[in-house]
Amino acid sequence: MRVAAERGSRRRKPSWTLGTTVFAVALLAAGVGDASPTRLAEAKAARTPVVSKRAVGGTPKQMPAPVRISIPAIRVSAPIVPLGLKRDQTMQVPANFRDAGWFRPGPEPGEQGAAVVVGHLNAGRATPGVFANLRAVRRGDVIKIRRRDGTLVRFVARSMIRVPKNRFPTARVYARTTQPTLRVITCAGTWNPVSRRHPDNYIVFATILRTR
Repeated sequence: MRVAAERGSRRRKPSWTLGTTVFAVALLAAGVGDASPTRLAEAKAARTPVVSKRAVGGTPKQMPAPVRISIPAIRVSAPIVPLGLKRDQTMQVPANFRDAGWFRPGPEPGEQGAAVVVGHLNAGRATPGVFANLRAVRRGDVIKIRRRDGTLVRFVARSMIRVPKNRFPTARVYARTTQPTLRVITCAGTWNPVSRRHPDNYIVFATILRTR
């Protein structure tokens, strides 16, 4: 599946500089992908404004890392592992098909901006991955993220799309939102034994659920 890796999204990582250039990572194996090298292809520059790292509307500018995701509507409760880029500039993926992965160069869930969590659809026809039932998520369903300090942040699903991998909506996924948002991504479509991939991605867009 194609997952956008945006340069310059982390202040504390000096190797990433601020800007609006967006890159797409093609992950070609079952579910999300495997550890085999894949190309990092430069996508069209996203025409989205750079947003200050200052807190907006009471949102802290730095949150603890996520460690677990829960989606009660589809009975998902899984560890979250951090993902980055390998030396060949390809995106890491969860080694365990039961784990979800958080793209670490992006915002932590609960920070301003779009946090991205990916997971495998399956590990073969008979082995479901962590997000095997992601398509069953509906608008209004709650997604919970447990963070390293024990705190919980809740998001509510707002929309879902299925898109071909060659038309991954990079700019939309990585839109620089002024409030904390979450994108949960897996693969979709019938497994192609020749290309060894699923043809599409399935993406859930969620916004933070604020409580008084």
